[in-house]
Amino acid sequence: MYTSRSIAVEAANAGSIALDISIRPADGDLTFLRNAIVEVKAPQAGKAGGRAAGAAKAVYDALHNAAVEIFSRSFSHEIDEVVDAYRVMLRESLAKGEDPKLQAALNRARIQEKILASTSMVDQGEACELLGLSATNPSATMKRREDKKELLRFSIEGRAAYPLFQFDVEGRRIYPLMAQLIARKPKGWSDFRLLHWLTRPHLDFESTPGEGLADDGEAVLAAFEREIEPAVHG
Repeated sequence: MYTSRSIAVEAANAGSIALDISIRPADGDLTFLRNAIVEVKAPQAGKAGGRAAGAAKAVYDALHNAAVEIFSRSFSHEIDEVVDAYRVMLRESLAKGEDPKLQAALNRARIQEKILASTSMVDQGEACELLGLSATNPSATMKRREDKKELLRFSIEGRAAYPLFQFDVEGRRIYPLMAQLIARKPKGWSDFRLLHWLTRPHLDFESTPGEGLADDGEAVLAAFEREIEPAVHG
């Protein structure tokens, strides 16, 4: 049985493989067949014709069993080669980002990283300081605010991070409108999508909706409700 040595390379380059499997003799296989014949024991009793027929059948059975063993062993080896090549193909596909679902996930991750990198953030201790709260246990303090869905919280390198625009620094509070926006967020909207909407320029404002929280909260809410309003097709 023969398999191309370049099967893994072909699989990686082409993204698929086609197999044409054939059986070819090998030195080890011929030795195995010869030993199987040598070990055949001819029948000891019966007429001469019967002994000859019995011997022929014994040889046939020995060759049949040896051939089955050779084929099974070789075919199993070739299947292992195919499986290994397929694994290589999958690894190469993942490494190159050719898998559609993987590529879509990577694109989302890159967009999220870009949004987070362009947004001013504060950590838990800084958030407590901005709110005039004790920083003895900032994690627990901010967790209570998160559980009440009063503000957006993200994770950067495993640490909690909060967009700065949510905080009314002068009033030492979180803008109450944030809780309303989070509550109105459609089911299909992630926190990242809401963050993106709040941080990109909007025609209703001189800058972004997030910056409009300070002095134009009602306009921000109205703009958001228009944004999430389902499209009507007539």
